[in-house]
Amino acid sequence: MPPLSFLSLLPLLTPVPMSAANMLGLSTPPLHLVVAVDMTGSSKNPAFQYAAQARLLAQSVMLNQLRSGDTLSLLRVCGGVQTVADFRFQSKNGARLSKADILRYTDALTQPCSGRGSAITAALSKASTLTARTAGVGDVVVLFTDGALADDPARAKLGGIFGKLLGSKDLRGVFLAGLSPEKDKNGDSIRDGFVKTLGKAGEDARVLTAGAYDLNNVYPTFAATVNKARK
Repeated sequence: MPPLSFLSLLPLLTPVPMSAANMLGLSTPPLHLVVAVDMTGSSKNPAFQYAAQARLLAQSVMLNQLRSGDTLSLLRVCGGVQTVADFRFQSKNGARLSKADILRYTDALTQPCSGRGSAITAALSKASTLTARTAGVGDVVVLFTDGALADDPARAKLGGIFGKLLGSKDLRGVFLAGLSPEKDKNGDSIRDGFVKTLGKAGEDARVLTAGAYDLNNVYPTFAATVNKARK
């Protein structure tokens, strides 16, 4: 199956119509949205357009899911984890995050990595730490990654870290997007290997996965999860 074209992903950036409550500035239950983007591995391969997909996913979350009163945490994943942004978003009359801010944050979030190492496990651990800070608020975590763990020094702890994240009573959903169909050294797909490493936690009903080629198809399910979390 060929990689998705850039144009096929543009529907992710179509603004969702605002409800009357949003336009009038009426309150809805706030969420803590964490978006972590892995810019190692396959993200450097232009054939897969991972960087373009990562940008569009991050932009769509900031444009369509972020609401006034929500907390937004953005994490760039390389050999370590960089916090690009971490703040409580406030706006008047339900206004969205500005286009300039969305582009600025996206540019910082998707800067290519240099050097080796892939801190995927550390990113999920950081997400768990950040969401614990907003106890009582529903949490939604998005991790865009190819799922390649060979260069993750903490990969042996991934299942436990992921289980801890899911153990939070505030967690509403985890979206693991961009998982690669490429073969690992054992001949299995990187996606299958990653999900296997998650263990039983990966079977949790709150976990949603999308491969490198089906992001556009799975995203509406993720958006529905966020909407449900606000009710």
